[in-house]
Amino acid sequence: MKRGNIPINQNFELEYRYYDKDVNYKYFNRKFEIYLLEKKGLKKNYILHMDNCDISPGKWSPHVHKVPNVNKKLYFGVSTLNWNDIKNNFLDCIIGEIGEKHKEGAKKAVGKLLSPKL
Repeated sequence: MKRGNIPINQNFELEYRYYDKDVNYKYFNRKFEIYLLEKKGLKKNYILHMDNCDISPGKWSPHVHKVPNVNKKLYFGVSTLNWNDIKNNFLDCIIGEIGEKHKEGAKKAVGKLLSPKL
């Protein structure tokens, strides 16, 4: 498994987890999770995450889970599995949660995410 942290600013960071290759994940060839975390002192608070845990046919596109409704899936609604489109939609979700004032830092952090297909 490959994992790491990408700072957005002093208050927020992205944590990514790319698991080993698995034939059950048809398009990206592996399971991945990307978490948005808020840093408060020595503690980190979970805000939302994106993953591709649903391997049902036709549901290979990643989706977002938010804190209040962790079991609720919010599909991006993209008709493509293009990684750049997925990153742009995830960026919109992040900005919606943490606010416009953190947009530049979030944009740089999301830009550093590598495609799970690699």
